[in-house]
Amino acid sequence: MFKKIMILVDENPSAQSAIQTGIGAAKVHGASLIYLYVPPAYAFPMVDMQGGGMAAFAAHTAEQFEQQVQNTASTLLKAAEGAAHAVGVDCASSMAPGDASVDFVVEATVAHGCDLMVVAAPGSNAVVRLLTGNLIPGLISRSHIPVMICPAAA
Repeated sequence: MFKKIMILVDENPSAQSAIQTGIGAAKVHGASLIYLYVPPAYAFPMVDMQGGGMAAFAAHTAEQFEQQVQNTASTLLKAAEGAAHAVGVDCASSMAPGDASVDFVVEATVAHGCDLMVVAAPGSNAVVRLLTGNLIPGLISRSHIPVMICPAAA
């Protein structure tokens, strides 16, 4: 039924649930996988100063952040590819830009010819998801293909 499955990968532990579910679906359907790493957006850290002012507090520069993202992406994508290859599932991977939106992810599914998208549900509550950003509601409403939401492993 499915020929090409996209799995969104990030550094959250719940992403392992999506990876394993996607690999299982690919194995059953004889499909190939496309892993897409969606990095967090760089947010310049600010702290509230006494008296109501704001001051920049940079724990790392944008360049250091970008290097950290590249290293994380490489590590996570290699591990995901290894898991797929270990069970004989063909896969490829790519990284979204730091400002990737729901539209970018949906367009990537079209560009790769995917017919299923697998994403992990974050384990945090609704308020935390709202504040930190979450692609899932947008993917469900804008995707032209089915979106499988995988709960975090218990």
